[in-house]
Amino acid sequence: MSMRAGTVPLSDLQFLKIYFNRKRLRSTTANLKKMLAEAGGDAICNGSIFLRNQTPACHLKADGKVYKTPNYRAWAISWDTPADFGVKTAPNGDRNYMECVHLIISGKKISPVTCGADMKYRAPRTAIGTKDGRFAYYVSKARRTPEQLRDLLAASGWDNAIMMDGGGSTCFMDSTGKGFTGDGRVIPFFLVWKLKNGDAFEPEGEKPMVEINAYSKAKDGNKKLSTHFKVKEFACKDGSDAVLVAPRLVMVLQSIRSRFGAAVTINSGYRTPQYNAKVGGVAHSQHCYGTAADITVRGQTPAAVAAYARELMPDWGGVGVYAKKGFTHIDVRETRADWNG
Repeated sequence: MSMRAGTVPLSDLQFLKIYFNRKRLRSTTANLKKMLAEAGGDAICNGSIFLRNQTPACHLKADGKVYKTPNYRAWAISWDTPADFGVKTAPNGDRNYMECVHLIISGKKISPVTCGADMKYRAPRTAIGTKDGRFAYYVSKARRTPEQLRDLLAASGWDNAIMMDGGGSTCFMDSTGKGFTGDGRVIPFFLVWKLKNGDAFEPEGEKPMVEINAYSKAKDGNKKLSTHFKVKEFACKDGSDAVLVAPRLVMVLQSIRSRFGAAVTINSGYRTPQYNAKVGGVAHSQHCYGTAADITVRGQTPAAVAAYARELMPDWGGVGVYAKKGFTHIDVRETRADWNG
């Protein structure tokens, strides 16, 4: 797949660190796995922009050592320990910070986005920040301008977002070997994190290997998951209280809503296993994990919705076109699946 996005409670992070590629390894799949193993982490992604001589272009401090201090102050991801991770101005007294292009600060979208001309085009993107007080990451080979990335993350509920290097630098790998690379260039430094739950990236049976959040319909029903979607819209039709929702699914649906500028109705979101069996759903349906939604978009055919969904998920995710029934199935599984119902 070519997108990884999610959030992690700060209390679940064992460590978060800046890893230096001192051996000047190219960012191939094998080398990303090697560097991740050497760092002892669960996930690795590219860091901020750098110069031709492999030195940082922006403020950078790692484990108490300052590597770059330009003559200005700017927003950066910053932390002493994972518990106090956030977006703060640099330079500062934290042991670690990494500055790049700030897109969202304290819930406010930055406009205009300030960056070099060579970063303004549509390209694969990486962003790190916070959402609801959690560590948030987004790494995708989908091509977006900085403004498009900002709007997507803001609509997905990010409070703070710093865009890292992009284009051919964009890459991600987790400890199970799932991930993707850019153009294989030498990247001088990466961001690595490890979770206290060592198998946090391991799939469980048929369970999709994506972040899934649990909510209560009674307590959280009106909670906004993005600009246009609330928890209750994903609730099971049998009236049960538990609601499972994958943030990645919300991000895809919000992108569809923004693209067409029309209301998106979720006909079926989360399903309990019992309800899924009752309605004739397939065994291990993505609906049972909170990673799927059957939707209609006002004024759009199921085929048109499916076509755009496939643009968002070029080599992963499930897209089913149910033309006669008038809806499109969207899910965020790791592998690509397409069908007509």
